Formats: sequence, structure tokens, C-alpha cells
Amino acid sequence: MAMQDEGWLATIGVDELVEGKAKRVQAFGIDVLLLRSGAALFAVANRCTHQGAPLDRGVTKVSDPSVTCAAHGSVFSLEDGRVRRGPATQPLQAFDARVNEGVVEIRPRA
Repeated sequence: MAMQDEGWLATIGVDELVEGKAKRVQAFGIDVLLLRSGAALFAVANRCTHQGAPLDRGVTKVSDPSVTCAAHGSVFSLEDGRVRRGPATQPLQAFDARVNEGVVEIRPRA
């Protein structure tokens, strides 16, 4: 994965993202959950902040972009990583996401 200008990192081809289905990728030394909903792309850290369960195994919603941890039911916003329902108390790291020449690129949010 090559780092682009302004901190963007190429991950996978946009055609590898199935609409509304979470995809786990490695980026910036961690697992990141990617989700596509129409033209919108979401990218957050893939590990629940409660006990570290992988979020790509949880339930995602695109109508109200969120992911529910399969282990204990914490719900996180895919838009900004904030906790919508505990037991987790810490937000997920969120990333900006874009498509550049058919490749999904992400960068950490400031």
C-alpha cells in the first residue's frame, strides 16, 4: 500500500467492496473496517473499544450508518466513530475515505 499526497493510503479496489457489506483491510498498522453505501464510503478502526472484538463480524446498517459489535452489542457511528450505545465508552478511530482511480484511499482524521 502506497502513501499518497496529504496522508492518503491506497487500500483496495472499490470493486472489492460489496454494497452494505463490511470489509476488513490493514492500514496504518491496524485493522480498518470499510463500508460502501452508494457513493458514500465509511472507514473506522475494526476493533471494538470495549474488549477488542472484530467489528467486521458485527451487523452494519447503511440507512443510519452504524456497526454493532457481535460480542457485547456496543453500537458505533460509521460517520465519526462515536459510541451510540455501550458497554463501550471510547469512540473508534475514524478515517476520511475516497475513491481515486478506482482505489479506496483512507487517511486518519485530524
